[in-house]
Amino acid sequence: MKKIFALLSLLALLAACGDESSSSAPDPIGEISSSSNDDNDSASSSSQKDSKKSSSSVAEKNSSSSVSGKNSSSSVVESSSSARNSSSSSAILFKQCEEGDTVISEMGLNVFYYRCHDNEWVLDSTVNVVKPKVYPNMDSVFNPAVTYGSFKDPRDGKVYKTVQYYMEVQSGNTTVIDSFTVMTQNLNYADTIIDSTTTVFDDSKVEKRCYQDDPWYCDNYFGALYTWSEALGLPKVCDSVGVADDSRCNIKLGYDAKVQGVCPEGWHVMNETEWKHFASPRGIDASYTMLSRAVWENEKKTNSSGMSLLPNGDENPSNGLATFWLPEEKADDGLGAIIVNISSSLIISPTYKKGALPVRCVMDEGDTFVK
Repeated sequence: MKKIFALLSLLALLAACGDESSSSAPDPIGEISSSSNDDNDSASSSSQKDSKKSSSSVAEKNSSSSVSGKNSSSSVVESSSSARNSSSSSAILFKQCEEGDTVISEMGLNVFYYRCHDNEWVLDSTVNVVKPKVYPNMDSVFNPAVTYGSFKDPRDGKVYKTVQYYMEVQSGNTTVIDSFTVMTQNLNYADTIIDSTTTVFDDSKVEKRCYQDDPWYCDNYFGALYTWSEALGLPKVCDSVGVADDSRCNIKLGYDAKVQGVCPEGWHVMNETEWKHFASPRGIDASYTMLSRAVWENEKKTNSSGMSLLPNGDENPSNGLATFWLPEEKADDGLGAIIVNISSSLIISPTYKKGALPVRCVMDEGDTFVK
């Protein structure tokens, strides 16, 4: 049945192309790499072949299934749906060839190897290719115009850039300067690394994941991904119950809570009030001032604050969204958490206590922004 359908589809295509199909079809040599026993003779011979003969010959080939024992199929037409839709494979169908010629066609993660048999292209084999990973250029993560401080985590010796922020607050006739110091990198601390398939957790250890289960991201400013409970220093059971429903989850949460969680001693997980420092009192978000120029290559992303946020939405570094856990819980059922999303705006929103997200840490000392 598949063969009949393929034949009918091919005949319809040939009818639409008309007698000029061979001359108007893309040149496979320009689209795919090939080799020939005699390149010059083959090119000359191929250009003189009659297009109708070529098309008819391919159709007969498909219907008779005269080629067997191949890795993928009996003919070029039946090789795969992606091959049928590719311009390079279509070009092969409308070009005759010389015995012994070979063609390599690359589509997505597959490489198709064709050979010439009885003056027609047939699929010889298909190979799945694992391409090397391409990582983003991280040279422009930080803003060279910003004066950064630094903090060395005594637990593992990792050093993080920091920035101290100030905000004028009017209290009656008095102007008060509030400030806080924050790490301008995602935290990357753990006792052990787990992956996205992990279902059994060890509450005695700090466990982290890396984006796409690739340690490169952990070690190149994207930092660690933590479960909600891990980020807040709680046992894993707290991801499935409310903090008020289990004594093991006893912790004070809130929009201005200072919860050490996974952060070093003397630091706490950045809370909603501190994140909102980057939104103006008029509600106009200054999110672009926080976004790093690395990965997010957009002239609007100034990173003038030095916060150097990197995208992590759906664990895809090209996704235009940075998301962080907050030390808050969705109050209605205890199964939800609160997160901050930053892209073109800063949005506080509820979500479920599942998956893994990064955190930023704020220094307790000198933090007058949150009482």
